[in-house]
Amino acid sequence: MTAWQAFIGVALGCTAAGGARAQQADEQALPEIVVTAQKRTSTADKTPISITAVSGEDLQDRGIADFRTLAAATPGMSMKTNGPGQTEFEMRGMTSGGGNSPTVGFYLDDVPLTAPAQAQNGKVVIDPSLYDLNRVEVLRGPQGTLYGSGSMGGTVRLITNAPDTAAFEGSAQAILSGTSSGGFNHDENVMLNVPLIKDELALRLVASQASTSGWIDRIVAANFPEPGNGGLTRGNVAAAPVIEDHKGSNAETLKGARVALTWKPTDRLTVTPYVFYQRTTQEGPSAFDSDPGTQAHYQPFSIAEPYADTITVSNLTVNYRFDRVDVTSVTSRWHRLSTQVQDGSENFQNPLDGFNVAYATPSGFYGASGTGPIHGYELDPSDQFSQELRAASTGDGPLQWVTGVFFSDFHSNWQLFTDFPNPVAFGSPIANVWTLDEPTNIRQSALFGEATYAITERLKLTGGLRWYSYRNMLDMRFSGFGSPLGTNVPTVTHVVQSNGGLNPKVSLSFDADRDVMFYATAARGFRPGGGNQPLPAIACIQNQLVQLGYASGVPPASYKADSLWSYEVGEKARFLNGSVHLNTSVFFENWKDIQLEELPCNYPMFDNANSAHIYGGEVELRAALGRNLVAAASAGFTHAQLAETAHGFKAGDRLPDVPPFTASVNLSYHTPLTERYELVARAENVYTGTRVDLTFPGGFPNTQTPLPGYDLTNIRVGIAADAGWSATLFANNVFDKRASLENTVQLTLANAAFNRVATNQPLTIGIDASYRF
Repeated sequence: MTAWQAFIGVALGCTAAGGARAQQADEQALPEIVVTAQKRTSTADKTPISITAVSGEDLQDRGIADFRTLAAATPGMSMKTNGPGQTEFEMRGMTSGGGNSPTVGFYLDDVPLTAPAQAQNGKVVIDPSLYDLNRVEVLRGPQGTLYGSGSMGGTVRLITNAPDTAAFEGSAQAILSGTSSGGFNHDENVMLNVPLIKDELALRLVASQASTSGWIDRIVAANFPEPGNGGLTRGNVAAAPVIEDHKGSNAETLKGARVALTWKPTDRLTVTPYVFYQRTTQEGPSAFDSDPGTQAHYQPFSIAEPYADTITVSNLTVNYRFDRVDVTSVTSRWHRLSTQVQDGSENFQNPLDGFNVAYATPSGFYGASGTGPIHGYELDPSDQFSQELRAASTGDGPLQWVTGVFFSDFHSNWQLFTDFPNPVAFGSPIANVWTLDEPTNIRQSALFGEATYAITERLKLTGGLRWYSYRNMLDMRFSGFGSPLGTNVPTVTHVVQSNGGLNPKVSLSFDADRDVMFYATAARGFRPGGGNQPLPAIACIQNQLVQLGYASGVPPASYKADSLWSYEVGEKARFLNGSVHLNTSVFFENWKDIQLEELPCNYPMFDNANSAHIYGGEVELRAALGRNLVAAASAGFTHAQLAETAHGFKAGDRLPDVPPFTASVNLSYHTPLTERYELVARAENVYTGTRVDLTFPGGFPNTQTPLPGYDLTNIRVGIAADAGWSATLFANNVFDKRASLENTVQLTLANAAFNRVATNQPLTIGIDASYRF
């Protein structure tokens, strides 16, 4: 044992106790995970950045079928979620609530899937099935050098298994379960790998299907109660007579497939095309009304709220190995279409909705002679073409480098429609409440490079630089009763933004010995600016804009890019012959010109409002406590507050959606039952701290709404056979906790009387059976 190992071992209370224990620890060495986070092959423990890497095998052993579950257990990571395919991911306090661009990059292999979005539910990414995944890499901190815009907080990479040209293999999985307050669920997955020409050509097919029962009731109430307290208090909907009760209104279905081909015509050339397709549908949102707080949504009219998300990704990766250089070309195109419908009837009956409608009796507005049902419909088609060409050094020389070029062309045409069934009741000459149509085109180009030089055998210096340029063009057309003109003639706003710059990075790493490494990094990240949706020309909005500091009462048409500098120091250590792994890091971030959301009269508007100083750290520990027992624990701390006062935000305000503490702990146990069978068991608990939410503040200016912290526990017990099959009993959310995940965005208007609160799946018990051949 070296001095460094002894020091860390003492700090943990895990000192060595003689040769016999060291020999046992050697047999318990934890496996290392190969990663390509720096676009060169390495291992997670030897890569001098803060990275969480999870193998595909570990994902299956833990029963993790979607990235949202894994993100909750990853230190330093937070999220805003409205449900499947409707999640924004954030890291290290980099809230993405403002602006139209994400703060975390999301990649399927080398295909960038994050893109700016005007959609009401935010910068959401797809929620792909994780079956037959090779690994997941979560890179914390700015990754602007290698991954560009949208990665100022970090980057997520889902790495699929490529076709194997050497062996025929396959696998199948069936998961059957039942959910408390829900019903029967079933998931089926299958993989088949076929070498068409041995060692030269192979095909890999993966298919997934999942049906998840709902647990939210959609209740249509008769004689819908009037609000009280000037519209700030909802009527007693729980006591109203029930006309319809749609149980399990948030049931979900997923269908997906991946087809990949690997062709190796020579030892040097590898060509891998693949197509990924997935469609997710949900009958309604996984959200309940904060008033009365039961697992239900109450409506005056029966309006279903379906959601659908479909994506097709086509990719071609070509790699050629020269004697000392690998050259890789990644060409991809994806098409995505999201649609959703939401009920807005009650919102438009509220006297605070900005239209100054006098509230009538329930039989007036909500009756047959009243306004009638009102709903919002959102259509969000988008597509992106991207091309990356890079070269990376190979070999063991003192200089290792990677360089390349990148281009992307993103298009979207987000649209939102809301109509009055009875415009006369609102004093409107037209049925169109509002129609928003926002075609967008963003083109980005970049040159990047990163090099690592071994100053000595132990000391390495890394420097990186990315030159970027982007052009953002938005046409925003706004018509309807709530538009500035108040007619079907649209108001058109044309926004063009062009910008460019440099993202530098410098890092120094020191190998104290073969098992202990220290590193320090300074890096810059940025996020493109964008344009605002036009706001209705109503007095409430104009008055509150003046109070927010906009003297003209007119909202800004656009906002500029924001950027940050991040400073980080960390260590990675293995000791007791690799049976214990400890990774820690601390960071400080100076974030300038933050794109934040302001809410005049609860209408969304973005601007560069403030700067923030963010600091914190993460720790990850894995330890083999014996030949059969492995423990893992992680924790993250993030102090994220505004440093300035502007536009209604005050210095010291917490950044929205950022929990100060996250933590997880899990134990896995396995022991032979016979020569052929093994018992496997696992228990895991994940904690997320309190957050604040600005979605529907219910006050002015920019009042923060708290969301309580929560923790969820999962357990699994099963048998694995050497014949390739396993059967596992599991219970997810053992204590049946109903967490408040987010106050969701509504498509029509924010309602001052209540929020719609996204929540998690209740207690679910089932069996997971799989077979490999």
